[in-house]
Amino acid sequence: SAMMDMTLSAFLDYCERGQDERPLYLFERKYPTKCPDMKDEYAIPPHFDADLMRVLGDTRPDYRWLIMGPARSGSNFHVDPNCNFAWNATVQGRKKWLMYPPHVK
Repeated sequence: SAMMDMTLSAFLDYCERGQDERPLYLFERKYPTKCPDMKDEYAIPPHFDADLMRVLGDTRPDYRWLIMGPARSGSNFHVDPNCNFAWNATVQGRKKWLMYPPHVK
C-alpha cells in the first residue's frame, strides 16, 4: 500500500468527497508525539492493561495508532507484521473482522 503525507484538513475534505471505490484511510503511528493532547483522550480498558511488550523498552515496535477513514476504506487481509496484539474501538460506523483459527494457513 502507498503512503503519503497529508494534512488532516485535506484528508477530511477527501473523505467528504467520497468518490473512490477503495478510498484511502489515515494510519498515523506517531500521533502521540504529533498530537500529545490526543493520547490523553482515552484510557486503556482494565482488561487490557497488562502490557507484556513493555519489557522491550526502546526496541519495542509501534503499538499505538490512529486509524480512520471513510466508508469502504480499510486494509487488506494481513497478519500484523510486528506480531503485535491490539484492542480497537470503532467510534462511528462499522468494522468487519475475519478471524481464522491458528491452524489455517
